[in-house]
Amino acid sequence: MKSIVSTLSRQTMALCFSSILIFGALTVYFMVTDYRNDLKEVEKDIMGTLEENLMREVSRVHNFIDFSRNNVRVQAVKDIQDLVQNAYRLTERLYSKHSRSMPEKELRSMIKAALRSLVPQENPFYLFVVDQNGFEQLNTGSPNIEPVDISNSKSVDGRSVIKEIVRLAQNQGEGFIDYLWSRPGYAGNRHEKKSFIKIFKPYGWIIGSGVYYATIREAAQHEVLERLSKLNTPRDGYIFAGTYSGVSLLGPAQGRNVIDVRDANGVKVVRELIKLAKSGGGFMQYKIPSIDPQYEPHRKLSYCTSVPQWKWYIGAGADANILDEKLTQKKQKLQDALREKISIICGLLLIYSIAIILFSEKFKQMLRDSFNSFERFFRDGMEHPAKIDRSEITFREFDQMAAQANAMINSREEAKNALLKSEITYREIFNASKDAIAVLDLEKKIFADVNQTFLDFFGLSRTKAIGMSPEEINFNTPPYDGRYAAELFNKARTGETVHFEWMVKNSAGEPFWTDNLARVATIGGKKKLLIVMRDVTERKKMNKTMIQTEKMMSIGGLAAGMAHEINNPLGVIMQVTQNIIRRTSPTLKSNLPIAEQCNIDLDNLRNYMDKRGITGYLRSIQESGQRAASIVRSMLDFSRRSNSSKSYSDIEAVIESAISLASNDYNLKKQYDFKKIKIIRDYSSPPIFNFTEMEISQVILNLIKNAAQALSEENNLQKIPTITIRTSTDRQSVRVEIEDNGPGIPAERLKRIFEPFYTTKSPGSGTGLGLSVSYFIITQNHGGTITADSNPGEGTKFTITLPML
Repeated sequence: MKSIVSTLSRQTMALCFSSILIFGALTVYFMVTDYRNDLKEVEKDIMGTLEENLMREVSRVHNFIDFSRNNVRVQAVKDIQDLVQNAYRLTERLYSKHSRSMPEKELRSMIKAALRSLVPQENPFYLFVVDQNGFEQLNTGSPNIEPVDISNSKSVDGRSVIKEIVRLAQNQGEGFIDYLWSRPGYAGNRHEKKSFIKIFKPYGWIIGSGVYYATIREAAQHEVLERLSKLNTPRDGYIFAGTYSGVSLLGPAQGRNVIDVRDANGVKVVRELIKLAKSGGGFMQYKIPSIDPQYEPHRKLSYCTSVPQWKWYIGAGADANILDEKLTQKKQKLQDALREKISIICGLLLIYSIAIILFSEKFKQMLRDSFNSFERFFRDGMEHPAKIDRSEITFREFDQMAAQANAMINSREEAKNALLKSEITYREIFNASKDAIAVLDLEKKIFADVNQTFLDFFGLSRTKAIGMSPEEINFNTPPYDGRYAAELFNKARTGETVHFEWMVKNSAGEPFWTDNLARVATIGGKKKLLIVMRDVTERKKMNKTMIQTEKMMSIGGLAAGMAHEINNPLGVIMQVTQNIIRRTSPTLKSNLPIAEQCNIDLDNLRNYMDKRGITGYLRSIQESGQRAASIVRSMLDFSRRSNSSKSYSDIEAVIESAISLASNDYNLKKQYDFKKIKIIRDYSSPPIFNFTEMEISQVILNLIKNAAQALSEENNLQKIPTITIRTSTDRQSVRVEIEDNGPGIPAERLKRIFEPFYTTKSPGSGTGLGLSVSYFIITQNHGGTITADSNPGEGTKFTITLPML
């Protein structure tokens, strides 16, 4: 095992020596860099003036080219305009003088001859005359084609140039026009041309002259080269120029293509100069190639740029050999100074290294003493905590660590005592809770800890409960099976607090209900699932009892209605019908004496009743009575206890069943008749979904009966008592609305109508459990909602929302 003191000492010395080497290397590097920078500055100073002169000279030449190019163009345009104006004045003068004394044809010939003599043969310009019909009357450049119809002549870009010239003359009288045209002596017909025209109205002539842009450019180039050639001496080659194709325009190789000529180093100088010029210009050093035997190759510095309009490169150069001697002398002085500085630095670094070695040994001993104190502290503190003697500590940082270590001894003892006390308190609270509490390991899905109430709930020992899977206490009855449990578990793992009811079993296999709250909590630095359980078996039984009680109350009202509406009349009807059949029967001996007294033949009477259908009518009355008896049996079946099992059913069929049951209801005390109430059905045919049919039927029957009772209390004889029942569907639920137009419920009572034993009816008219039981069925058994809205004097609406599971 390595010693931290020795390792730290070695690492410190290594770091120091590395720093010395790095510092020395960086110092030498910066010295060499300064030497190179100084050398560059010298070269820059020597060459700076030369480069400035070259750039200034090339800029002067470039400006002269721009000036010449623009000046020649302006002058050429002015020349053709002056030529046309002179021709116009000559034509006008001859016409004014001879138009009355000379025949027109002869006068026209004389004017043409005069115009033709106006343009000398060496003049680059020419005159043309075109009439307004497009016939060329005169062309001093091509007299052999006159006269000729050129009205349909078009330029290469499809323009009818002659027609444009005629329109310009007719609209403006005179003006300039640019177009593409053929050039005599040159191939192709895409030569840019500029013409000036002016109309002579007496003959309808359009007098014009034109010049090709190429002619203007060639004139400018000729003028520039002539001027630049005068600036150069026969030997200096100071100003040079050439085309992008490599043809030299100035210097010893004038007129020759030197694109592939190489210098003494094999560099194709002209190619590089052209590339440099096209890229925007710059400097280049090279050795002049042997173009002329009288010149000896020597190093040259040139600045080069381009004239893109003419596809030229131009530049200026100077002999660079004069720089070498000055640079050599300065370089020697800088090298001597560099060697002296490096020697001084090496001596200082050696002295510094010796000092570091001595300091390192001293520092090593001081560290060893401090670490020995801490070593004793940790070695003895495992079994018998002992504080560090701070008088033996040399460094302030170690002294602070010693103080913290001593404080740690005190706080550890305090924390140990506090932790023990907290553990006792936590365990007492944990076990004293009346709710069962379990801590579930999220990864292993087993119980990591449980309280005493949990053990009492399930009749388990702690040894068996710890490490047990929740599946072992699950009663596993649909829908409370493993799949539903997995959904709840995954929802809780996301951090959501999950509240649910579950049927579990104790160690004896006996089932009971628990109300559960589960959420993820950090316990002991790890995330666990904390589950709090409460036994709600008795509450579930009470709820079922309340539901059954409310159902029995509903059946009581229905039974009273049936007794009044069905049983009494039914008994009379069936008894009377039976007596009619018996007392008209010829087989009953007691009927014969009375029939003889009345002179009635019972056989003929029976035959008459059969043929007139009276016997059939009586049979129908008996069948109707039997059907009414069947309704009574259905009401009695409804009063039996529901098994609360869910199934996929049609909610509108359940509503119709409840309406059918309610239609037989009759309240003896209030004397209201359900058959006098108008029922409006607004159904939307919702899909079949899973719910407990008997429970939902009970809720709807209860709401319909409440609405009927409220309507019976309405004293407005002008209002038709109406109950409207609507169904609707959204993506996840089915909505049922039951609305009446009765007296409504005041706001202060509306807030409490779902409370158990709260009723808005008069004493003795209700138990106050109907709506609370309905609320429990909808919210707890089906996970839905039930709400009430009411406006006093307008009616009440109950809205039931059931999820489609």
